[in-house]
Amino acid sequence: MDLSILLRIDSESTNDIILFFGRIHPLVVHLPIGFLLLAGLAEISSKWKKFNPIQGFVHYIWLLGVISAFFAVLFGYFLSLSGDYNEDTIFWHKWGGVAVLLFSLVCYYISQRQIKIPFYGNSLLVTAVVVMIFYTGHLGGNLTHGSTYLLEYAPNPIRQLAGLPKKSIPRKKVTVLDSVDVYLDLISPIINNRCISCHNPEKKKGKLNLISFSGLMKGGENGKVVIPGDINSSDLFRRITLPTTHEDFMPEGKPSLTVDEVAIISWWIKKNTPSSGYFTALNPDKEMIDNVNVKLGLDEYDFLKEKVQSPKKNIIDSLSNNGFILNILMKNNYFLEANFSLSKKELTPSSIESLLQIKDQLIWLNLSDSNVTDDILKKIGELEKLIKLNLSKNKISDKGLLHLEKLKKLETLNLFNTEVSNELLTVIPKLTLLKRLYISESYATNEIVCQLQKENKKLKIIFD
Repeated sequence: MDLSILLRIDSESTNDIILFFGRIHPLVVHLPIGFLLLAGLAEISSKWKKFNPIQGFVHYIWLLGVISAFFAVLFGYFLSLSGDYNEDTIFWHKWGGVAVLLFSLVCYYISQRQIKIPFYGNSLLVTAVVVMIFYTGHLGGNLTHGSTYLLEYAPNPIRQLAGLPKKSIPRKKVTVLDSVDVYLDLISPIINNRCISCHNPEKKKGKLNLISFSGLMKGGENGKVVIPGDINSSDLFRRITLPTTHEDFMPEGKPSLTVDEVAIISWWIKKNTPSSGYFTALNPDKEMIDNVNVKLGLDEYDFLKEKVQSPKKNIIDSLSNNGFILNILMKNNYFLEANFSLSKKELTPSSIESLLQIKDQLIWLNLSDSNVTDDILKKIGELEKLIKLNLSKNKISDKGLLHLEKLKKLETLNLFNTEVSNELLTVIPKLTLLKRLYISESYATNEIVCQLQKENKKLKIIFD
């Protein structure tokens, strides 16, 4: 090959080639670990008569370990030139790798009988190789995952022996939306799970340290990655929304952020990236509330896991006599469905009063075509555990609809063929868990439906 061609390669291309080979380091670094540990085990075992036949093969294993260690050290050196790692840690990791190579090379020559030393000297060398492998590997883990990776979950006595502070008391899992801290509970966990492994004090890829809010706001070698109030100028947002095949896509080597996580970060940037404060104090819309509920696993239906008592027999008999058909919805619990739509009896205020006696058990209610009035809806609004409510084919208006805004657990609401209209815009946004709304043949207009859909894109509205 004409050397002049190589000489014409510019420095940038040369750096790219070196970094290309450097990134092979993680692929080859495990080979010497396996070979050298196997060689050490074979070396010690071959001293026993039972395993003596393997003695003639030990030097081949050492040779494989030496060769693979050489390439691991070489490619590791190339990778260190990127400058993305903590200088002290990379220094000791680098020379630890060199020590492993040198010790294993001596062991290879000894195994070939080219160097003669006492048995205990050979054992000490093998021990040194093993110790240096673990030490160097530990430093490599620190570079990749952070300095506390190995001992992060260790008991406090072990952490203290290693010079680490006691484990901090973890932040309690939030169970109520009103107690969610915007940064500690939403942004920080996303950053920690997806970004910290490459952007920490030990491995500041792109000179970016995301271990804290101040580090995130400081940015890296290309400037700030988050511009408060401006997602279009925020490089963090750009990178997490690129196609996964794009070279700038982040997080590299990890699953991409979920749709909800991207939406949360986008919303946070638009809200001027607050470092603290309650989520609800920032006036999130219904869609964002739903995203946070999903992200944090705030199960609004935890009450369904609670054991409820069976209603008293006289109450069941009274409801049946009034025309209700009751069905148990769970095998090992007493949550109920009450259905009046098949009854030939008249729905009266007293029969609705009877329903209130099973308000702790009642989660489904079907009052379709049952002559429900606005006054009756005042009592229905007290059944706060309702998940499904069917009020279709009843002459109920906006006045009665207002009584339903306390039904925060409603998931399905059927208002087919009713007289509801403008107050839908008042009540429906307050039902934050609502997933399906039936308003065909009601007084609702296309404008009302469009407004509802705009405020909650996840709400399924059935409207003809």
